[in-house]
This record gives sequence, C-alpha cells and structure tokens, in this order.
Amino acid sequence: MDSRMDQYVDQASQFARDNQRALGAAAITAVAATSLYLLRRRNLGRPPSSGPYPQGSLPADAYDLVIVGAGPSGSTTAYFSAKKGLKVALLDKESFPRDKYCGDAVCTPAIRILEEMGVMQELQKNNEAHFANAGGFVSPAGISYIGASVEKLGEAAACAVKRINLDMRMAYAARKAGAELREEFEVTGADFDKQQGLWTVCSSTGKKVKARLLVIADGATSRLATKLGYCTEAPRGVCSRAFVKGGTHNTDFDGVCFYQKESLPGYSAIFRHPDDELNFCYYLIPYGKEGYCGDVKESDLKRLHEGAIKNDPYIAQALGPKAEIERMKAASLRLGGQGLRTTYDDHLVIIGDAAGHIDPLTGEGIHTAIMGGKAAAETAISMQATGDYSAASTAQYERRWNQLYGYDFGKSRAGAALIYKYPILLDACANEMQRKGDSMMSKWAEVMTNMRPKSYFLRPDVALPLGFAVVREFWNQKIAGCSSDYSKTGGR
Repeated sequence: MDSRMDQYVDQASQFARDNQRALGAAAITAVAATSLYLLRRRNLGRPPSSGPYPQGSLPADAYDLVIVGAGPSGSTTAYFSAKKGLKVALLDKESFPRDKYCGDAVCTPAIRILEEMGVMQELQKNNEAHFANAGGFVSPAGISYIGASVEKLGEAAACAVKRINLDMRMAYAARKAGAELREEFEVTGADFDKQQGLWTVCSSTGKKVKARLLVIADGATSRLATKLGYCTEAPRGVCSRAFVKGGTHNTDFDGVCFYQKESLPGYSAIFRHPDDELNFCYYLIPYGKEGYCGDVKESDLKRLHEGAIKNDPYIAQALGPKAEIERMKAASLRLGGQGLRTTYDDHLVIIGDAAGHIDPLTGEGIHTAIMGGKAAAETAISMQATGDYSAASTAQYERRWNQLYGYDFGKSRAGAALIYKYPILLDACANEMQRKGDSMMSKWAEVMTNMRPKSYFLRPDVALPLGFAVVREFWNQKIAGCSSDYSKTGGR
C-alpha cells in the first residue's frame, strides 16, 4: 500500500515538473479570477462615479430636485439638500399652517434629526412639543402598566407635536436653509424628458417646475406615484384623531395605548400635548382577509373610535364625564411599503407615507418619514456630485432606508400577526412590566419607538422572562380562572 502511494506521489511530482509553466499560468489565472470576483462583489451596488450631468450643466430655469409634498419627509429632504448647496423646489398644495390627521407622536430617532435642523428648538420655544415620561399600555385582558421611562432611558422615547405646528416649522426650516417653498402648488402631473434628463412638474394653475430629480412625498394616497404607475393600490390602513380640550379631562399620564381585543392588531391611544390638551386616536392595522384589519374593516373606524370613548372603562375614566372632545377626523395609512412597485427609478425617489414607510405594527410614520427624508437628501447630494441620476444611483436611497428602518418591517408584520392570533402575548408583557417595573417598560418603549429593532425581543435576556410570563399568564387565564375580560373596570 505504501509503495503504491509513493508511486502516485512520484508520478504527480513528475507531472508538475513537466507542466510547470502550464500549472503556473493556471494558478495565476485562478488568483486573478478570484480577485476580480471579489472586486466585483465589493463594487456591486456602488453607484457610478460619473454621469452625463456634471455640475454646471443644470439649466438656469431648472432645479437639482423638486419635492412634491412639504410634510415631514419632503421638508427634511429639502432642508438637508439645500444646506449642501443644492437648488431645491419644495411644493405643497396648501398654505401653511395646515393640518394633518395622525397620532402626533414623534419618536426619538426623529427628535434627534429635528434638533439637528433646529426645528425641535423652535417647537419647544413656542410650547408646541410635550415630551412623554409617564406612559404604558393596557393589554387585551385589561392588565395595565404605566411607568416612567425617562429615568431608565436617559431621554424621552417620544414627544407629542401637533402636525399643524410640526409641518409648518419643518417647511419653514427648509426655506430658511435655502429651499424655495412654493405653497398652494397643487401638482397634477409630471413628465420626464430623457434627452434633457429633466422632469417637468405641472400644477393645476398651469405653473411648471423643472428638475433633475423628482422626489414624491405627497402622502399615503400619493396621487402622483399612482399616476406614474409606481403605486398600484389604495392604502389599506386607517387612523382617527380627536383633540380633547385641556382642563376638561382626568388624564394624569403622557401616553397610553389601549389594545382592545376586538380591533387587534390595532389599538387606540391617548397622548398628552402642551397646555394639558390630549389627542385621542385609533389605529386600524391591516391584517388577514382583503379589506380587513384583523376582525374589523376600515369602515368600522368611526364606530370603534366613538365606542371606545363611551364604553371603554379605562378611556372613559381617563377622559371623565366632562371632557370636551372634538369631532373625529380620519386619515389613510400605507404601511410597510404596501402597494409600491419600487421606491426609486431613473431620476426619481419616493419617500415618507407615499412610499408606505409606516411601521406595520405601530402605525407610526413620522420618525420613518424624517429618517427617510434625510436618506433621500444624502442620495441627492451624492448624485449631484457625480452627475449620475440613473437607477444605479437612486438605488442608494433604498439601501439607506432599508438599513435605517426598512429591515424591521417584516418583523413588524410578523408581530402584528402574533398579537392578533395570540393576544396573551400582550397580556404577558403587561404582566412582566408589573413584576419588573420601569426596566421592562423602557425596553418596550425602545422597541416601539425604533430605538431598537423588533428582534430585540428575541434576545435571551428579554425572551426568556417573557416566555415565563406567557406561561404565568396562561396559568392565570386558563387554569386559575383570572379574568381575561378587558371590559371589566379595573382589570388586573
């Protein structure tokens, strides 16, 4: 056996000597091919370093970018683009101040960007922002916890700002940074000239704006994205809003979510504004059969909203018998990129609610709009420097927003499915908060406000205690016979 092996080794050695040059060439070829593959892999996704529209080639009557919609996403894009010297046109169909119906919660990642823009300072100076400390939630079984998260987190996880104030301050900050703000500019269409590499955006009054890059930021219904074929279906979620006059209610907390079993995975909430004013809102999150949000439809919103005010024991107690509540208003929600073919194309990006950048679990979209707006600005700045506006360059924007928050949308959808199918998971979370106090509450707040990814709940130090909490709650509800009826005043 050994002699035969020696024979094979001698033959191989002789072959190597006889074919030394060929083997050397093959080795060099293999190394070169491997190096080329690794280089191409490293460069995969990198935008072109140059393009057909170098700086100085922009016509005098055109802009580097035109932004349709001056909400949080559009104004953020306008601000950071203008600060870097880009020529920006920011269009809005209404004049400021103008209202927008939503829950008004601004989460920590957005707060930091607003501070960078100088907007948060303006809001605080004018008493238009209220930072939350005392907050929590009521589970489907009526288990409640309200704690103070600031002491654990070192900062408020969110603040409440009326959109009539937020949108105005942001649009004006963009104008101050150098963007040209055009109000009462209702966009009816946009056409792209491939030869010139320019979009022409038209208004209902016949006005026109030309630009290299079109940024669509016209909200959840996005007429422009729909008209251009990028959005293929109507929004499937919906939310309500009703302000409660300060001094007429009994609320002593800053923000609480109420998970009524009937409307899971949706929820209702009360958020405190400055001057003791409240925002009562109701979110219906799409899940299940077409047109349904769990077991209810979007058309049930008014019934649920008004029913919660009258019949929910926790909400009724917080509002009290003398609360002065305005008439309910409602708005559409496009969650988790629903209905969008893409968020980028040659010379085009879609941002904010128009892109469906709303968390599919919480229904919150202000922070994602602001984060995505800054990502769009960074992309625009890069493209203006290289002169390339092709999809290879605008794709930078999609990679950026995916890295910031898009990666979490799938987990949020899974989370919505879980709490709809297994409401006991929310009961277990509330149960664990009652046992652990603010340390558990702060973890919940971090995840729900995008300070941490949803996968944080899968960490062993978080998942194991929650697993035991599920077992305890199963025992309480199914064996010990504790009430799992949310409607019973007081709960647990």
